[in-house]
Amino acid sequence: MTRLKPLKKQKIDQIRKPERPFTIQNHAFCFLPDDRSPSNSAGNGFLADIQGFLKRFSRTYYFLLKIFAPVMASATFKGRLKSLLERHDETKIIVNLGSGPAILSNRTDIINIDIFTFNEVDIVADAVDLPIKDHSVDVIINTAMLEHVANPETIIREMHRMLKKDGDFFCFLPFIQPFHAAPWDFHRWSIEGVRHCFQIFCQADVTIGAGPTSGMLWVVQEWLAILFSFGSRTIHDILFMLLMVITAPIKLADVLLVHFPNAEKIASGFLITGKK
Repeated sequence: MTRLKPLKKQKIDQIRKPERPFTIQNHAFCFLPDDRSPSNSAGNGFLADIQGFLKRFSRTYYFLLKIFAPVMASATFKGRLKSLLERHDETKIIVNLGSGPAILSNRTDIINIDIFTFNEVDIVADAVDLPIKDHSVDVIINTAMLEHVANPETIIREMHRMLKKDGDFFCFLPFIQPFHAAPWDFHRWSIEGVRHCFQIFCQADVTIGAGPTSGMLWVVQEWLAILFSFGSRTIHDILFMLLMVITAPIKLADVLLVHFPNAEKIASGFLITGKK
């Protein structure tokens, strides 16, 4: 357990259910069977292989996503995440559920939970049955993960169960986005659908987390890659990556469009924040 800082290990020992058996994989508490190495963590195909390789280098991967990915987080998304982390210092228990290899805002005190043993992950577990005690977590962050599970309502209930009274949650759910396996992809939500899913919480506010240009751009990139790939999966993936690089600046239009009336009709995704 040498990778975990003493304070983080202490936090994990404080919140994990002692009756749940675990092993140690890549210095993480692993509550799942078999080898949980992040193979095929982005699905299958040439593009997925590139993503899987880049995920080994967390900072490089997220830097490239920020620059070239068609989805751009709204100013509200960035501002609320910054404010949330400023309000909760390193003494608080913050969980990033479905973290992947992310290190949010360079906060190494955040407990990362995922189904794969990325170097940045601290707990490997299935989000439908987390080995975390009731009412033990101050903040839950969950971004772009619920579309990748078969039963998101169960996971939302798990989030509610784990949060302390008045605990904060911060979630992003997609709306207008093409299929993207990680390694699976199941769901999309309208703004009303997001509200319905989180009605278990006493306080919840929904806003655009990624705007209409992001919603349009990814679809257009996929459409062009399909059209000019002539049925080849590999050519499609190469064209799609080239199109991401060439058309990336277009997403900057969302700096304005995200504030327009009716922008939610084709928003890329929605941010929901609130308290238990």
